[in-house]
Amino acid sequence: MADFRPFRGIRYNPAVAGPLDSLICPPYDVISPAQEQDLLGRSPHNMVRLELAETHDTPTPERYSNATGHYQQWLEEKVLLQDEDPGYYLLRQQFTFQGATLERYSLLGALKLEHFGSGVLPHENTAEGPKQDRLALMDACQANFSPIMGLIRDDAKTVASVRNRAMAKAPEAEFAGDDGQQYALWRIIEPDQILAINQAVASQPVYIADGHHRYETAIAYRDQAGNDAAAYILMSLTSFDDPGLLLLPYHRVLKELPPPLFVQIRDRIQQVFFTQPASLDAGSPEAIERLVAQEGIDHPAMALVGPGGEGPFLLTVGNPDFVDRYVPQDAIPSLREIDAWILEAVILRPIMGDDLPTYVEYLHDGQAVLQMVAERKAHMALFLRAVPMDLFQQVVGAGVRLPRKSTYFFPKLPSGVVINSLADSI
Repeated sequence: MADFRPFRGIRYNPAVAGPLDSLICPPYDVISPAQEQDLLGRSPHNMVRLELAETHDTPTPERYSNATGHYQQWLEEKVLLQDEDPGYYLLRQQFTFQGATLERYSLLGALKLEHFGSGVLPHENTAEGPKQDRLALMDACQANFSPIMGLIRDDAKTVASVRNRAMAKAPEAEFAGDDGQQYALWRIIEPDQILAINQAVASQPVYIADGHHRYETAIAYRDQAGNDAAAYILMSLTSFDDPGLLLLPYHRVLKELPPPLFVQIRDRIQQVFFTQPASLDAGSPEAIERLVAQEGIDHPAMALVGPGGEGPFLLTVGNPDFVDRYVPQDAIPSLREIDAWILEAVILRPIMGDDLPTYVEYLHDGQAVLQMVAERKAHMALFLRAVPMDLFQQVVGAGVRLPRKSTYFFPKLPSGVVINSLADSI
């Protein structure tokens, strides 16, 4: 169903560029202005000069021509070198979460683009702004600097077997991120292993976990470029049973609500949910997130924090018949188990309509959420549970798109480990 191929990756040449520790950067949409300045100061060859941080201002033409200039110069000066033989790239990310050390494995290759359907399954809706920015960068540089994150099933353990064989060799690169993550990279160029991966992925769909904007942008670029390489995009694949695969929640902050709108939202929440005070430290986001996770083991659950930090209050669905009114006739029943869908489809969207983006902010940092309500920069905040992984597979596998920022796969994949050229054949 999916065409996932080896490719001739472009990688940093450490003899010229220096250690990868100072060269990689996060994906564009999580780089803050302060972090961008820090990355620029680490090395004149840091990937942020090509990846470019997300901008909310009107971009100048120099934004993209500067990236192109750096990219071409680095190729000419052999800061970047293209591998001679096509292959897959295995990336291991070692990181710490809640005191435990975990490892996640990603297989990087070139995925043939197709409109979302049976072969490639999206799970979130997108916005136009980021796609315009990414298209301009892709058009200027003719390259993918960061991979899309995809998920696959590996029931036969074919990919795991190839991974173990690859890791029997010494890695081609080992490096660290400033967030404490440790990375290792292997190349897979053996014909039998390449064939095994290609066939294993071809028999199933790829679920997009992160990178919907970049994927849709790549389709637009393919349609205007017309060359063979433009038909593929840099993709990482992780199996659903990977021990380091973490799916975390995005929380919702409701800000600058006019009084009538605040009253309508409050009344709708009371109409839909059973509300009870939570006996825990209102200043601890970890405690609130644990409460929501424990209460929501097998059903939707949220926590509401009001103006000035009032609460928290535990919310569970008390009026399922009301929720059912908003479930599309052709949707699978388990859609009503997704917290983010209930909140948007039943509470926020019917009241706010197209103004929803004006009033809703999405944060995965619980401390930042509490700070906003404590400082009265928001009228209320809602802590959501993470989408259960089995529910994610079921709903997305049925072709359902969830509201924006329904999932936060942690950690993000770094940019700059491998570049995919769109200027020639793969």
